[in-house]
Amino acid sequence: MSLKKQKSFFEIYAHEYDILTNAKQRMIPHRKEIDAMIAKFQPTSVLDAGCATGLTAMLFADSGISTVGIDRSRSMIQVAKSNYGNLENLKFQSSNFEKLPQTMYQQYDLIVCLANSISGVGSLNNLYKSLQNFYNVLIPGGTLVLQMLNYISINDGEFLPIKATRNGDIVYQRFSERKGKRLYIYVNRLDLDSDLLKYEMFRHEFENFTPKEVSDTLRKTKFKKIRRYSDLFFKMPFGKTSRDLVLTALKE
Repeated sequence: MSLKKQKSFFEIYAHEYDILTNAKQRMIPHRKEIDAMIAKFQPTSVLDAGCATGLTAMLFADSGISTVGIDRSRSMIQVAKSNYGNLENLKFQSSNFEKLPQTMYQQYDLIVCLANSISGVGSLNNLYKSLQNFYNVLIPGGTLVLQMLNYISINDGEFLPIKATRNGDIVYQRFSERKGKRLYIYVNRLDLDSDLLKYEMFRHEFENFTPKEVSDTLRKTKFKKIRRYSDLFFKMPFGKTSRDLVLTALKE
């Protein structure tokens, strides 16, 4: 067994990310979520912040909306371009949330940052920088949709299974562990085709933010009309036991 501390699973095995996360199976239910966002916000230009291998960005672009997907992982961007680079109204580029170029300012009327991607910024200071950048790249009247794990709903010290998947001879297992404000995501990869049954464990560490910290930071970066939900259909109100926190915020 080898414990990977320096490089993440998502860098080394970016080409397996869609298999790990069951992208094909998720496409139909996720399309319904995208349709709900399109119906609610009626965007003409979308920035998908934390696009990974491009599924969310593709679904917006497939609906005829000009879309750009960004991710801090160059490996993920390479896979996204390979997956969906043939769509004319869809572009991908590597970029950090806290260092968005000024050429992107006031270019989008909707930003989506989904699946706990915001936790990757690593600190409250970087959260502030990221949300300030999101504010800057929105046009007046534009909306930010932010989805993150409600980590306070997870018991401290508890191991929580996420999912186990298999692709041929490769088996994946994911689970999480909370320690205070830190959240650890473990990805185990077992290659049954290897003569030595190659087994790898990857641990990814995140500093999660409380709902209050995120809401307060949105206000500090001048966002208005902040709303909280527990799903991307914007129907279920957020509660302390909700698995996800979904926030919408407006640039007036």
